[in-house]
Amino acid sequence: MRTVLIFAKSLLYLIIYAGIVMVMNQAIYNWITQPELKTWFNNNPASIFIIANLIVLALYVPLQRLQRISFADLGFVPPKSLMVSAGAGLSLGLFIASFSGISWIKDNYPEISNLVTFIIDGGHFLVILFGSILLGSLLEEWLFRGLLLHLFRERFSTLLSVLLQAVFFGAVFMNITVGLFAALGAVIYGVIRVSTGSLWSSLITHMISTTSLYVVSLFIKEWSSGTVVALTIISGLALLAHIFVLLFRSRRLPQNKQAAGSFK
Repeated sequence: MRTVLIFAKSLLYLIIYAGIVMVMNQAIYNWITQPELKTWFNNNPASIFIIANLIVLALYVPLQRLQRISFADLGFVPPKSLMVSAGAGLSLGLFIASFSGISWIKDNYPEISNLVTFIIDGGHFLVILFGSILLGSLLEEWLFRGLLLHLFRERFSTLLSVLLQAVFFGAVFMNITVGLFAALGAVIYGVIRVSTGSLWSSLITHMISTTSLYVVSLFIKEWSSGTVVALTIISGLALLAHIFVLLFRSRRLPQNKQAAGSFK
């Protein structure tokens, strides 16, 4: 019964998020009749997430209070290993940008390349900054590495909880290929969240990865295929090195169910 309740709460948070995004899409693309405003939203699709994410976060806060979930429970505590977390974010962003830019990936798995294109073509830079880099990263970390990870860790091991939040994150995309790719990223963010004990650390990683993804994707079309493949390998190895350092450091931190470093 406890397991069912945990999954029910998790689905509730997901339904709220998905429902608000769907309603905002419907409202902006079908209910707005003013031509100039409609054109602006069409040219700045990331603006939808600015509005939707603010509404979702405004709903999550009172729900947390009702369930007696504190901000500390979510991981809003002083961050640790900020430089390593930032390095992991830079490496992850470079890896996603270069991996999705490999010709073979673009030809055989266009869904992955299309996802990156959606991020960098979200409109004016300020819209992308607030819609994807800031609020987008905050909402995803709050929901998946905050709320869902906290709920799952009340019932399951930390390792399984990290995997479960990644599965839920991948399911949001409703596409197997994109979902699996996104879930791998969610595992990385989850490992950073758990190994540092702070949601701020995974949030910083997320924001830097999205920023570096955006910047590199603007120029990657001009690079040779050899350069793109080399960057994929180098950034992938750098990412693994940063994760290894975080895991190694976490072994010296307090070991308990919800604390940093506990993967039991």
